[in-house]
Amino acid sequence: MICIFLSGTCSIKAQSFLQKADSLLTAGQYLEAGVAYERVLFTETSPALRFAAASGKTQSLKLRGRYTQAIDFLNTQIQQTSTDSLLFQLRQEQILCAYLAGQFENAISLTDRIAYLHPDLSLSPVTQAVRILSLNELQRWPEAAAYFKQLAHGAGQDTTLITVYNQLPKLKSVKKAQWLSTFIPGGGQFYAGRPGEALLSILVQSAGLYFGVVSFMHHYYLSAWGVGAALFGSFHAGGVRRAEVLVNQYNAKKVNAFNEKLKAQTLQLAGQQKE
Repeated sequence: MICIFLSGTCSIKAQSFLQKADSLLTAGQYLEAGVAYERVLFTETSPALRFAAASGKTQSLKLRGRYTQAIDFLNTQIQQTSTDSLLFQLRQEQILCAYLAGQFENAISLTDRIAYLHPDLSLSPVTQAVRILSLNELQRWPEAAAYFKQLAHGAGQDTTLITVYNQLPKLKSVKKAQWLSTFIPGGGQFYAGRPGEALLSILVQSAGLYFGVVSFMHHYYLSAWGVGAALFGSFHAGGVRRAEVLVNQYNAKKVNAFNEKLKAQTLQLAGQQKE
């Protein structure tokens, strides 16, 4: 009731609380700043002040690396905000937090949703970049290439000269590595580009097989099965699993290197469009 009659005084007080929260954020006191922003959200009804407080609270969470918590917090603010332009900004912030949290599918889904909910508003260059980067992380490069060209067009670039997506990384097949290791000792490691490990695998498996055969020929059946066959079998199975790990590591290295190159160019285009 007091705020109804003294709305001006309440707004001034809320602005004071907001300035204090901003000062705490600038000073690196992110937890304390988040609490101060919460106080404004609890006491204030002005859409503009609530939006400023929500943005500040989100920033404090991001600076603490609490990206998932920021997503959940923004969900509550989106449900309480009715102004279309402010909703649009909060949703774009949520998309960024989803990307930073490693929720790439969620970031893409939220981007598609915001385009449907706000058809008359244009995505910021940062949000466009986040969609591209999320698609890259999921190795959905053909889709990413289409959005990359849109971003380049917005930055005034000649899209016909864009070749960054023309040479996708050549990835190795996990199934092929497993198949090679199953039938050719060390074959999967060679395929994964690790000849040293392949040679070691061949030597160990050969030693186990040799010991087993010699022991069997000399009628040491328990040694043949208990030592030779067990040694060969364990290292053979281990070689198959190791080949899978090595191929995944090889592919991850190739994908990360390619995506880092794409990230640099995407953010550069976003910066040019922002200007």
